[in-house]
Amino acid sequence: MKTLGFIHTALVMVDVIKKELGTLPFEVNPFHIVDESLLIELMKTGELNPKIVRRLCQHVVAAEESGAEIITVTCSSISPSVDIAKRLVSCTVLKIDEPMAEVAVDRGKKIGILASVATTLGPTSALLRQKAKEAGKEISFSTALCQEAFQAILQGDIERHDRMVTEKGMELSRVVDLIVLAQGSMARLALPLSQKISIPVLSSPPLFFGMLRSMLRPSERQ
Repeated sequence: MKTLGFIHTALVMVDVIKKELGTLPFEVNPFHIVDESLLIELMKTGELNPKIVRRLCQHVVAAEESGAEIITVTCSSISPSVDIAKRLVSCTVLKIDEPMAEVAVDRGKKIGILASVATTLGPTSALLRQKAKEAGKEISFSTALCQEAFQAILQGDIERHDRMVTEKGMELSRVVDLIVLAQGSMARLALPLSQKISIPVLSSPPLFFGMLRSMLRPSERQ
């Protein structure tokens, strides 16, 4: 049974990941590290400073020392730090949004990035550009930021958050041929939004777990 470590910058992602873990057709041994201060610091400074990168690296090392064989960072805003952190451990370290970026580049040319946290837009755009370059494709981006929705969810108003994000997504759908939800915490909105528009809507958790199922072939699950 594989031991999986998940590193989050938002408590809400624990429930999102637990839901996806429940869909696996085999047993794993998961644990979670939550450090909301990483995202708070990033939103305050507007950039990935050495302090944020160093703390993420410490969490990754701690996860490996706690027995994790696969470590997943679930925050897109700090995903560039993962490339540094993975050099410090011998186990596999993954970005939750990487499979989503690969599928988006494969299926879309005009990609819309929908976010409620500004710090997510840059890393998500950079990851999509990287995957497009690897695939030899030319793509374009349009972004839609709904910061008011993030404030709503901080206040516990999930209904208002979901309504605002959905409305922003409907606007964005008029100028793109595919939408990615830049934050894993938005995963529950992928289906209802896709039912209101005529283009695909991608979210990172289900696509990541699809990749995880392929990685953990029967011979590798022990």
